[in-house]
Amino acid sequence: MDLHYLHTRTAPPQATIVLNRPEVHNALHIGMIRELSEVLRTLESDPNITLVRLTATGKNFCSGADLNWMREGMNQSGEQLASESLELADLFWSLHNSRLIIVTTVSGRAMGGAIGLIATSDIVLAEESSRFAFSEVRLGLVPATIAPFALWKMGYSRCLELMVSGRTFTAEMAAQYGLVHHRCEDGMLEETAEGLLDTLQSNGPEAMRSVKSLLGKLGKEISRPDVRQLTSELIAWHRISPEGQEGMKAFFEKRNPGWYETT
Repeated sequence: MDLHYLHTRTAPPQATIVLNRPEVHNALHIGMIRELSEVLRTLESDPNITLVRLTATGKNFCSGADLNWMREGMNQSGEQLASESLELADLFWSLHNSRLIIVTTVSGRAMGGAIGLIATSDIVLAEESSRFAFSEVRLGLVPATIAPFALWKMGYSRCLELMVSGRTFTAEMAAQYGLVHHRCEDGMLEETAEGLLDTLQSNGPEAMRSVKSLLGKLGKEISRPDVRQLTSELIAWHRISPEGQEGMKAFFEKRNPGWYETT
């Protein structure tokens, strides 16, 4: 794939996507949005990939939407503006609904639309000095496409306050609000991320995907009988699945399961 705004690496079962526009603090524009969408589709279709790390070059994770791109909207038709906005929304939905376990690592600043990437990730690791903000209102804009995902992660009251104020908040606060799961000392991002990904790699890939799918379904309106049926069928299937049988056999034989090989 011919990429201009991203770097990618694959070492199954892991893949890495690197935002690579450091000269503009990895700001999102239509070119980067399209490349992210295409890379995600490619990784989704690869049965050997289970884990994806999303990270960035430079000192800041992402400054949000590229204001030069946003300003170009003055010269676009309503149809063009709507189409590009839908592409951004579709990217966030694709990340949210992905079968892949997406781990995002953050250093520096993550502003505006960057929080969409973070909120649609499954696990987020941030350096202590990282800073976050829903900065759209300061420009007379609205964090519309990222709002559903931030709301699910952080709740109505917190999202309203942060989105209306546009204030900057710390990694510690982001963890308290549910946006970030793990924090590390500055300069320890790579080492901590490697340990986290290694832990995930030791887990059953099908089991992790099932957990993600199950919680996604339980987060919707669903009746008690449906939940009872869904959860009982799921655990029964995994008990007799090749992965489940291998995992239990490896436990009793005091060895690593077949999907996990240490070097």
